[in-house]
Amino acid sequence: MKFSLDFTTDYGQFYLNEKDDEGDTESESFWSNEAFNDKLAVEKGILGISIENSDGIVKCELEFLDSKSLISDFSDFDHVVEASLEIKTGFVQINDCPLTTLILEEKIETGNYRVRVYYGNLESAYSEAPKDYYRIEMWKDVFSDRHVLKRFENKF
Repeated sequence: MKFSLDFTTDYGQFYLNEKDDEGDTESESFWSNEAFNDKLAVEKGILGISIENSDGIVKCELEFLDSKSLISDFSDFDHVVEASLEIKTGFVQINDCPLTTLILEEKIETGNYRVRVYYGNLESAYSEAPKDYYRIEMWKDVFSDRHVLKRFENKF
């Protein structure tokens, strides 16, 4: 399953979460310095995905995979990070920030998922016509910590 999403958000982030998640997005550990640098905040049942442009425009693609992503060449992307998300309710959501307006809700199998976020065209985010985009892939996998596969070094 693949979804293309266009929406707006505030505070430079949006959420990928389990329905009725238990995570505290206001905890000190959610947007820690490490999470901010990694562009991905992790809390039980929720991931905070950082966006680069200040207009809050999100162009995003979400794809559910049957197995681990086959993408190993990250040259088309500026930043790539992944983390795990446990889905206990059978529903995953994308919500904006801070209103948590529901952008997408999809029924999926319960279990642990690996979530990989690809960030593209990040330098354009500082122009008058930002073209940054975000690709998210999810697949069932064992639970493991956040890991940056390619780091964007902001030149601004």
